[in-house]
Amino acid sequence: MTTNPEFERQLLLECPPARLSSATAVLGTVFAFCYFLDDYRFGSISSAAALGLFWLITLLWGARQSLDSIVDEYRDRTWDTQRLSALGPWQMAWGKLLGSTSMVWYCAGFCLLVYTLSAGQSTDLPRFYFYAIVGGLLVQSAALLLGLLAVGRGQTKTGSILLPALIGFAVVAPQLGDLSEISGLGSAGFRWQPWHGWQFAQQDFHQFSLFCAVFWCMVANYRLLAQALGLRKPPTAWLGFIVFLVVYLGGLIPSGNFGLAMAGFGVCGGLTYLSVVAEPQQPMQIKRLLEYYRQRNWRRVMEEFPLSWLSFALALPFALYLSANRAHIAWFELSLHSYPLAALLLILRDCAIYVYLCYGKNPQRAFNLSLLAAVLLYGVLPGLFSALGMSGLSALFFPLCADSALAALLYAAMQSALVLRLAYQRWRQTV
Repeated sequence: MTTNPEFERQLLLECPPARLSSATAVLGTVFAFCYFLDDYRFGSISSAAALGLFWLITLLWGARQSLDSIVDEYRDRTWDTQRLSALGPWQMAWGKLLGSTSMVWYCAGFCLLVYTLSAGQSTDLPRFYFYAIVGGLLVQSAALLLGLLAVGRGQTKTGSILLPALIGFAVVAPQLGDLSEISGLGSAGFRWQPWHGWQFAQQDFHQFSLFCAVFWCMVANYRLLAQALGLRKPPTAWLGFIVFLVVYLGGLIPSGNFGLAMAGFGVCGGLTYLSVVAEPQQPMQIKRLLEYYRQRNWRRVMEEFPLSWLSFALALPFALYLSANRAHIAWFELSLHSYPLAALLLILRDCAIYVYLCYGKNPQRAFNLSLLAAVLLYGVLPGLFSALGMSGLSALFFPLCADSALAALLYAAMQSALVLRLAYQRWRQTV
């Protein structure tokens, strides 16, 4: 039988006999008290307590445990020892995820047992189990992913990393709080979900979406751990993720090819921002990429190719299609127009600003300074010139305010060229 040493190590750390007995005693006392309040039976009070405790344990405590499983390794300087072991990235990914949360799922299983005994007759328990378990795994795997991204950027303070996880809990918890009302497919709550012209049962579509989210989180954890272990791979998983998102979201927009192009442009543009921040911006990576290109070593070129470049390149055909097949649209009442090519150049400008700051003396402050630059370029300066009646200068800083697509494209190209030149000069000085 094949074993996972990382899972066994985490299991021994998280589930000593004393902790198991203490958790059992605490949860047993809580549910015994609820049993008495329900007139010596498992009723509505027991059900509500079990459901609330389950979400608190799996989402909050589970997210903290999976986050600490990787952050503590870097903080305690034991990660280099693990890198020298024979563990592969997949063994390490699921070993850390399930091992670090083993105590969490023990307590959550206790809560699920009480909820099963106290649930109403109308509750579809198998469907509830799916949402509960897969939803918990999604939050925990996303927390592990967040931890891997954080330590990749040198952040080892759990408090600042856990804040996005708490925000995610605040968003997810209200959606999961109504799971006790889930009933069978024959109920009056049955609905259809259109997708690419087909009709699917809405609950089945939601289950499929939740399963896909867990799958892609685990793929991302695997690829990040492979990168941390020094295993270079082509960006096939990133390309597959982009294709999946474009097809998935495009099917939810009822506009045919135009809706698919809108989804593609939004996905590729958003992932360009995400990947440029998530990837370590190392000047030597670009130098290695150019050297491999001169040697015509295409496999190494693909392994060193930045994900942000791939996302931006895939956004270009969608921007061209939208530019050739669009009506003149103004958003809200702010005279913001839909100029896809100009918007794509603004994405390039923003990413170049971030890279320029990463190549500076204080790369740790690059993200905060980039946000400050975005506030100035998208809000303060255009708003100031608009208030003074200088709409031309306002459009110069925010080209989507321009009344002409050509002018917007020209302004965006000028800004992008300027920032790219500055980033290139700083890169030459660095390498």
